[in-house]
Amino acid sequence: MSKKILIKCDEATTICDKNQYCEASTFDKIRLSIHNFLCHRCKLYSEQNATMTKLFKVHFKKTEEQHLCPSDKEKLQKALEKELSKTDK
Repeated sequence: MSKKILIKCDEATTICDKNQYCEASTFDKIRLSIHNFLCHRCKLYSEQNATMTKLFKVHFKKTEEQHLCPSDKEKLQKALEKELSKTDK
């Protein structure tokens, strides 16, 4: 049973990516939570992935276009750097 619950980092990042798009099953979310509790790197990856998803949603809702203008790209880059510096501490 423990082999089904304990996962490797590659599988954890895949589940994390699925989770960002609401495609992960409940069992996968549980396995990811256990893995993130044990693995600091994957926990950090999950936090950064969530931060980037949140920032992209905020900036892409403001515009109806598919592309960002240069000033919006700069704002997004600065916001991303600010958020990533918070998670590094």
